[in-house]
Amino acid sequence: MRLRVWRWLALLSLIGLLAACSKPGMEDGQVLARVNGDEISVHQLNFALTQQGQARPRSAAEQTALLDKLIDRQLAMQQALEKKLDRRPEVMIRLEEARRDILAAAYATELSAAVAGPTDNEVAQYYRDHPGLFSERKVFRLREIALPNDAPALPELQQRLEQKQELPVLLAWLRQQPGAFTDQVVMRPAEQLPIEVVDRLHQVGPGQVISFKLPRALVVYQMQSAENVPMSWAAAAPLIRQHLKIQQDSERLSKALTELRAQAKIERKAGKP
Repeated sequence: MRLRVWRWLALLSLIGLLAACSKPGMEDGQVLARVNGDEISVHQLNFALTQQGQARPRSAAEQTALLDKLIDRQLAMQQALEKKLDRRPEVMIRLEEARRDILAAAYATELSAAVAGPTDNEVAQYYRDHPGLFSERKVFRLREIALPNDAPALPELQQRLEQKQELPVLLAWLRQQPGAFTDQVVMRPAEQLPIEVVDRLHQVGPGQVISFKLPRALVVYQMQSAENVPMSWAAAAPLIRQHLKIQQDSERLSKALTELRAQAKIERKAGKP
């Protein structure tokens, strides 16, 4: 992800460099540095800070260090242009892919801005509907046994679990089968588990065994203990709001793309993936 961010920054710098040929320079108050005549602005520094999760530098030393990185990037970009590396096919493809990513993300951002976000009632309802994550939240100590979904022993393991075979017997059999599996004791707060797992764990006591077919593996949990660590409404509300907003944005984008697909002329080459 970090490489992609800097790739996008490089693309934006390239666009700015090309545009500078026909536009006047920025006001001196906006310029932090000039590198062989190319300007690095306060806006570029602010953008770089947002990519690091900072609204502003914590110290003058951090600001200087980041500016030095932008200067190094500008120097490297100038050399790439001088050597005409931007004309290499693989570089042209990467630049175009970065441009497509930025534009697609901009469209998604515009759709998101058009959605008001979840209401207070929706947030409160989510809090009430998922007590295992909030008001009755627990931290579980579990014995976790995971077998990949492509393991040859998976079908028989499922049968043995349905027959409620004792865990020691099950493990003794599993160790004799081909393929790897994991067996470990872990601490899992409720929010680090799928909701359906949390709901089931709330119904079992110490020593009991439950299993789940998850996307990548069949996971067997034996409850060791559970500690009540509830999350207050004040702490949960902003997390729920963010979760519901992401969910809304995803659904809106999916719906918009479905409609665009229905209207678009899409031609696939026969026999091509």
